[in-house]
Amino acid sequence: MINNQPIKIGFLTPYSSIYPALTPNIVNGFYCSMPEQYQNLFRFYPEYIKQGGGNIVKEAVQKLIQFDNVDIISGIVSYQKVPELAPIIESRKKLAFFFDMGEYIPYTQHISNHLFFNSFQLWQSEYSLGLWAQKEFGDKGAVIMPLYDAGYHLHSAFRQGTISAGSQWIDNHILPYIEGKSQVKGQLDHFFEKFRKDPPSYIHALFCGTEAIDFLVEFHQSGLAGKIPLIISAHMASEELLDTISNLNMTVYSASLWKYNSQDEMNVRFKQQYTMRTGAKADLFALLGYEMGSLFSQLIPDLLKRDWDAVIRSMKNETVKSPRGDRNFFLDSNYATPIIDIEKIEIGNNCVRKMIIGQGRSLKYNHEIFSEIHDECITGWQNPYLCV
Repeated sequence: MINNQPIKIGFLTPYSSIYPALTPNIVNGFYCSMPEQYQNLFRFYPEYIKQGGGNIVKEAVQKLIQFDNVDIISGIVSYQKVPELAPIIESRKKLAFFFDMGEYIPYTQHISNHLFFNSFQLWQSEYSLGLWAQKEFGDKGAVIMPLYDAGYHLHSAFRQGTISAGSQWIDNHILPYIEGKSQVKGQLDHFFEKFRKDPPSYIHALFCGTEAIDFLVEFHQSGLAGKIPLIISAHMASEELLDTISNLNMTVYSASLWKYNSQDEMNVRFKQQYTMRTGAKADLFALLGYEMGSLFSQLIPDLLKRDWDAVIRSMKNETVKSPRGDRNFFLDSNYATPIIDIEKIEIGNNCVRKMIIGQGRSLKYNHEIFSEIHDECITGWQNPYLCV
């Protein structure tokens, strides 16, 4: 039986100073891939969860289900929160479709048949960069990051990549947390001096948002640019971030999970649709939403009937074509691995030029290589999101 009422999607929305428009970008991306005649079938209900710490996410999910009576729970959710959310969602026989940037590697054990995930998989790019850096520059590299970012799995995935290529040693440098001050400006001289006296084979930087910009500026001013290879994360190599420092003259290396400037027909169409709808450039969150919309558009017959059992069965097996390759969303042995390009990035004269110099290697999230990361005790710092 067809139900003409809109499908209600409760959307968990964290605060983000780095990506303040992440929720509308995901929602607009969703509608860009949804056929026009079905766009009124879906209605989003944002639920603010601050920075995602404590019990606020759990309480938001309970509110959306019990009081707002949503059909689907979605939004930006850290894997750290999944174990406490799964029983709530399952007990009410709801469906959840969560997004993340890939700062954490997914759990290897089965979590729930009702939970689906769309990740940008940054940890995959880190593994690829580590593997490539070890082969390209040799052992005894250095990783530098602020305390906050040391709590994610990114540097651990990078390390596993270097180990896969034969590394015996790497030096991790973690900036101390300073209350009420910039974590980067004026805090790097000690580290740069150490790099001058005992140069590592490369430096890998893991910073976010304005701290990423501050690091790149200070690294350039230190005189180390061009003397020690600098490898930056895929987040640091984003178009919007590098455009802000395009006046610097330096070369860096990174890995790309989505080629924004690709002339692939689907990528061009996606960007055009998004710009026509919003007047803005598409970003990674718009892409994640576009992929969700592509999936749901394939499930319209069952969604119209509210046959949630059929929807869940289909979602476990459906694959969608995306500007970043084939995507699927159920965490099992068939969970798709990304296409990764290793890039050389030349910055200068108010221009950023990216050249593909190699192909990265991606692995299944439950590959035995990553078991050590899951077994390690991560920092007690409460940092569920990379993008806040």
